Formats: sequence, C-alpha cells, structure tokens
Amino acid sequence: MRTGSWLLMVLGASLAWAGIREVEITLPVRPKLLLSGHERLYLGPFIQESREGRDKPQKLAFDVAAEFERYLRRLLRRESKLQLLPPLEGVQPPARDALALSRAADFWRELGAKSGADLIVAGTVDFQVQDRTGYKTEEYVSPIDGRTYYRQVLVEQTGFLYDIVLQVYDGRTGALVLEQPLKDFQERQERSFDEFSGMFANLYALENQLVGIFVPRTVKSKRILFTD
Repeated sequence: MRTGSWLLMVLGASLAWAGIREVEITLPVRPKLLLSGHERLYLGPFIQESREGRDKPQKLAFDVAAEFERYLRRLLRRESKLQLLPPLEGVQPPARDALALSRAADFWRELGAKSGADLIVAGTVDFQVQDRTGYKTEEYVSPIDGRTYYRQVLVEQTGFLYDIVLQVYDGRTGALVLEQPLKDFQERQERSFDEFSGMFANLYALENQLVGIFVPRTVKSKRILFTD
C-alpha cells in the first residue's frame, strides 16, 4: 500500500472518531494607514474621471464626485475620531486623472499649508449606469411531451459600476502616501432602477473597505474545531 493512501486512511479514521464543531471568531484587521486616530484630514478635491474606454464621464442628474465626498465625510465622522477640516472655497484640482494628481506635489503641499491638514484625502471616481437588458437562453420542460427545450427570454437588468482611486497625501510634503483602488458592481433586475439609489448601493458595499483604510476593523470568520 502506498504511503499517501495509508495516511489518507488514518486521517479519515481520525476524523470519523473526532467530534467536529464549527465556531465563528472575530479577527482584528489593521488599517492601511497607521494613524493615531486624531489626525487632521482635509477631504478633496475629488474629480469624476472617465474610464473603461470612454472619452467623457457619463452624464447623470447629480455630481458623482461631490456626492462621494459628502458620503465619505459622513462615514469618517461616524466611524472614526479623525478631525475632518472644513472645505476651502475655490480649490480646483490640478489635473483630471489619477496619475497626474499623484505628480502634483506642490499643489498638495500648498493645500496642506492653507488647510492645516496632516493628511489630504482626494482622488478620482467613475460611476456608470449600464443597461444590461437583453435576451438570454433558458431551459424549460414542455407540459405536452415532457421534453426539455431551450428558448430566448427577454431579461431586463440595470448594472451600476463604481470605480474609485482613493489617494492620501502628506499635508506637509505633498507626497503621495497611499493609493487605493476600489471597485464594485451591483445589478438590479429592473431596467429603470433609480441611478441615485444605485450609486449608494455601491457605496454601502464598499463601506467596510473605505473604513479599513483609516481605522482598525474586525472581520468574522468560521473555523472548524476537532474535539474528542
């Protein structure tokens, strides 16, 4: 008998005699940024950047970048003790894409001096509403002869795609400290689902990742315990 087969037999016998219990444990997760928790943060500017091969951002009835900034401010107020500084008037982004923003150290250093921020949180966002309505093949059993057939069925769906590049800059030097890409896709069965509600459904799904950049969090995981 091969050694591998013998080991499998011994392991199988051990599992058969051992008691098995599934438990849920809570594990701490360190934040992406190592902070004291009381730093002064300046949020913005955020810009809407078109990606996925499109020349211009999709036209919507609301300002995606402004809504994201407001949401992030509310989230950090609720989940952290970080000091969120008030926005300054007339601040214009130095570029229109994430790569160019990361190279504008002079701009971020000047903004840090004006606002008194330890860190500046900025970046780009792209939100797409996709009409995914189309025909799909489904299987059905005929009530007449009991045979299985295939047919084309019209399925109405709307997709919501959020693509964010969150950047954190040192307020004293203007250097890029962290760049974190975040993506989420949500699909709804309705064809004319509300765009604004769809955007926040994406943000709620990304909430744990956003919080995890700045403050410690916990995750729940299941483990198997072997008992006598």
